[in-house]
Amino acid sequence: MTGRVLNNRYELIERIGSGGMADVYKAKCRVLKRWVAVKILKDEFVNDEEFLERFEREAYAAGSLNHPNIVSIYDVGREGNIHYIVMEYIDGITLKDYIRQNGALPWQEAAEIAISVLSALHKAHRHSIIHRDIKPQNILMTSDNVPKVTDFGIARAASTSTITRKIDTVGSVHYSSPEQARGGYTDEKSDIYSVGVTLFEMLTGRVPFDADNPVSVALKHIEEEPLAPSRFAPEIPEAMDGIVLRAMKKSKTERYDSALQMIAELDHLKKGEIIERNGYEPDPYATRVMGSLEEEVLAGKNVRKKKANRKEKKEKKSSKKGFLIASIYILLIGLIVGGIWLAYDKIVRDVVGAILAPKKQPVEVINYVGMSIEEAIADLEEKNLPYVEPVYEYHDTVPKGIVIDQKPTAGISIMPGKDAITKVELTVSNGVEQVVIPTDIKFADYVEVEIHLRDELKLKPREIAEYSDEVAEGRVIRTEPEMGSTVAVGSEVIIYRSLGPELKDVIVPDLTGSTMDEAKHKLLSQNLTVGKIFPEGREGYKGWIIDQEPKAGTPVKELTAINLYFGDEQSPAGGDGIGASIDPAGSTRVTRYIHLPPNRNFGNIVELVVYYTTGDTGEEILLRQGAVEKSRFPYEVLVPVTPGEKTTLIVYMDGEFQYEEEVFIQQ
Repeated sequence: MTGRVLNNRYELIERIGSGGMADVYKAKCRVLKRWVAVKILKDEFVNDEEFLERFEREAYAAGSLNHPNIVSIYDVGREGNIHYIVMEYIDGITLKDYIRQNGALPWQEAAEIAISVLSALHKAHRHSIIHRDIKPQNILMTSDNVPKVTDFGIARAASTSTITRKIDTVGSVHYSSPEQARGGYTDEKSDIYSVGVTLFEMLTGRVPFDADNPVSVALKHIEEEPLAPSRFAPEIPEAMDGIVLRAMKKSKTERYDSALQMIAELDHLKKGEIIERNGYEPDPYATRVMGSLEEEVLAGKNVRKKKANRKEKKEKKSSKKGFLIASIYILLIGLIVGGIWLAYDKIVRDVVGAILAPKKQPVEVINYVGMSIEEAIADLEEKNLPYVEPVYEYHDTVPKGIVIDQKPTAGISIMPGKDAITKVELTVSNGVEQVVIPTDIKFADYVEVEIHLRDELKLKPREIAEYSDEVAEGRVIRTEPEMGSTVAVGSEVIIYRSLGPELKDVIVPDLTGSTMDEAKHKLLSQNLTVGKIFPEGREGYKGWIIDQEPKAGTPVKELTAINLYFGDEQSPAGGDGIGASIDPAGSTRVTRYIHLPPNRNFGNIVELVVYYTTGDTGEEILLRQGAVEKSRFPYEVLVPVTPGEKTTLIVYMDGEFQYEEEVFIQQ
């Protein structure tokens, strides 16, 4: 999936995680120019209605929550058979990895993290959303160590019709409440129990219940009471033990009533307002089991019996020593006799046999080059000539299985028999070396693929660039031969590199006199985007656009960003349909329509320049300049008019004066 672009917007850069339901990718949003995380449902679940419902539930549940300790959901979508959620990208690690790296955390830090998680859950619980899967793996730690709760994958809105559900593979049994383990009713207090388990792990570096299988862990959550965290870390205050154990009570009625209540106790503990203790002390007056008098009597008898047996053992020890010495002598004699026989069997007999055996005659080695390996081996065995295991080498011209070299060369005579010193060595062709074009290089970076094919697979890559709406720029679209094909080493492979989507040339529309919403609509219709907006720092962008870059009528590529310049924040005045507005300086803006002269022929684009003069100065002030589509005439402009003063509108088209018009309003 890496390198793919979803809905022509989200470019998948790399996979950064994987869970039971979905894979998570780091991606770039082409529209908002920011990093995002895209969670994509795994292929095995796309036909499962239950999983699809749960996947969408995560988006809609978490998307309604806005909290600094909850990962934000930006978008949810589908492209073909791909279901995905777009969320905030967190540059950090999970709390689970944070504990693995740092071990048991100081109780103050653990309390701070727990407060942040509980704050996020309090927000969710107020919206009737239960997480149901709180665990360190679903808590992300940013680079600034800010916890953020993610993965509302099994969360759903709580209501009076909530039904029971059992723990499935999506949740983690090590952090599940007893009611979840039983498949009972779950509510806000189920999340509090999971926070208690998570807090226990932060304080001790271990989970409170563990076993070889999930069923045993679930039974421990139901039946066993957890140990106090201070049993594993004595520096933990007694009050912290109480907070953890209360959150992990088997009965929901004994737990905290809300996440806010648990936050309050943790906050009091941090401020030193709860009495601390050093740990559990064993009771010196606890009842202990005493041994019986009968056992003491039997112990005394055993002592007397041991003394009586000690003398008897000493006498037996002397006789055993003599027997041991005799056994050692017998063993040494046996080893000497066995060594002599072994030497005769392995050396003397072979030498004597060689002397008495008839003399062997050397056999001439024939030329095996060009012969199949099967024929060569058959000839060697027929002549009783010794040979070693053949060596196989790739060869560009000699077919597979044909001998391409031999030692010794043809014409040399060697002694037959397996025990002969000189043996025949054959080198056999393994045919043309072949490799398989990888199947996982689609959407991969072109440069990396080219290096891999050239340097590791010894192929000859050749690039062909083409546009693609599906594959991001610089990524691999396909190959020839296609991926998965078997080809000979040294073969040419064509790699089609994506140029990204083919952007067409469009004409920048005229945005002057438009509001922000109108400008966005016009740009979207031309597949253009909003660029920088001036003046900067203004809260909202009321009023009209007075200028733009590039200018109207300029040909540009699609997706080009258009900078917008806003004037004052006046809004249109209604009533008479004229479209006038009141200027802060007291002037009035009056709507006038500029018409094309009937005796002139214009092209599709008209270069329009409009001036106005006011008062007796005669100074021409530029009102409008730019290219306007012919279809937009009569063209609307707003002329500033001061009551009681003469205002003249002057119009030029394609560089030539067309007409002027007096504009006035009554005082």
